[in-house]
Formats: sequence, structure tokens, C-alpha cells
Amino acid sequence: MLPSSAVIGRPASPRIRRSRASNVRRIALPRIARPRLQIPRLRLPRVPRTIWIVALVVSVLLIAPLAYVLSSRPAAARHSSARVATTSTASAAAGSAQAAAIRGVESATGLRYAGSCPANAACLSLLSQMVGQDAAAVLFSTASSGGRQCAGYVYRSGGGWHFLDAVCGLAGQLSPLVGHEATVHVSGSCANLRDRASLNAGVVACLADGAQVHIDGGPTYADGRIWWREKRGWIAHDFLKAP
Repeated sequence: MLPSSAVIGRPASPRIRRSRASNVRRIALPRIARPRLQIPRLRLPRVPRTIWIVALVVSVLLIAPLAYVLSSRPAAARHSSARVATTSTASAAAGSAQAAAIRGVESATGLRYAGSCPANAACLSLLSQMVGQDAAAVLFSTASSGGRQCAGYVYRSGGGWHFLDAVCGLAGQLSPLVGHEATVHVSGSCANLRDRASLNAGVVACLADGAQVHIDGGPTYADGRIWWREKRGWIAHDFLKAP
């Protein structure tokens, strides 16, 4: 027989005890320290003061001459423009008839040669040249207000060009030059006109002092002389140059 307190058909449910919150222990996790990145500081080596002073003095010694050269270059170029042109042109034509004539005419006139003469300045500039057989006549302008010109006569011997002489005068009046009139100058009885440009050539005429001839050929160098041709023969340069 069942007890009276029992209920038929309803089972008894077990009781579950809840633990109090105060009884629950909290677990404290350890704190992880964050690593700090330390960047090393670069320290420049200390330079002694003496080295800085020496470096400063050396810099001044190097910069000062350079500044002086750069500042003085334009002035030097202005004062020596003609001389620079002379040197460059003469060296470019070294060993030529023109170079020999430049040196000779410069020495004879005291003027300097320049490829382009400055305005209102006396100097030599090239006009033209007549090159014959081992001889040449180089014509220069003096760039002066009078319009004067100079002719330099050169000859080739021993593998090089040599200066003979020069004449200066008004344009169109220089002689001897091919295509121009020339006057015979002789201190003796007459100047021999030969059939060839040689002292051994036959004499075709004897020209008196003051005779006029028209030069149509030359110059030619032979037997130690420069020769010019007129329609009848050849005459030595010495007889056509004014004393």
C-alpha cells in the first residue's frame, strides 16, 4: 500500500541547487607587457674645431682664385681680342703661305692680324692671296680710315714658306700684283726682261727706269728670286718694287 502523501502518476522532480554568484571565483589573467621599440640614436663623431678651421681656410683659398679668374676673363678677352684672333688664325695655317705672310707683314708694319678687325681699329685682315709656282702674294686690309692695304710676298724653299718683303699703299695702287700696272725701278741702265723665270734665260728686252708694264702672270720663285710675267717675258720682283 502506497503512502498517502504520494501522488499517483506524477514522479517527483529532483531539486537543483544554484550556486550563488558570490561563491564563483573570478580568475585574473596575467597582463602581458607590450614591448617598446627603442630606436638607437645616431651620434656623429665630434670633429675637432681645428679641422673645421683648416677646412674653411682651404675653401677660401680655392674659391678666391676661381672667382678672380671668372671675373677677369671678360676684360682680358676685350683687351686681347685681336691678339687671340691672330694666334688662332696663324696657328691654324701654320706652314702655309698665308702664315708666313702674316708673320712678315706684322713685323714690317707693327700691326696685328685679326680675322675680323674691330671698328675704327688698325689691324690686318685677309683680303685675298695669289699663289703661283713656289711663290705667293697675300693681300691684307689695314682697316684704317684711309683704306690702305698691304701685300706680303712669300716664297717656298727647303720645304717651308719664307717671307720676302711687303708693300703698303692705297687700294688698287699696290704693285706688283697680277692684273695691275707696275713701274720698273732700276738704278742702272735697264732691267732685263727674260723669256723664262730664270737668271739663265735669254733676255728679250731691257726696260728703263720708270717704264710701265702690265702684270699678267706669276708669281714664280726660281734662282733665289720671285718673278712676274708681262706680255713679252719675265721680270724679277726686285725691279718692280718701289725703293
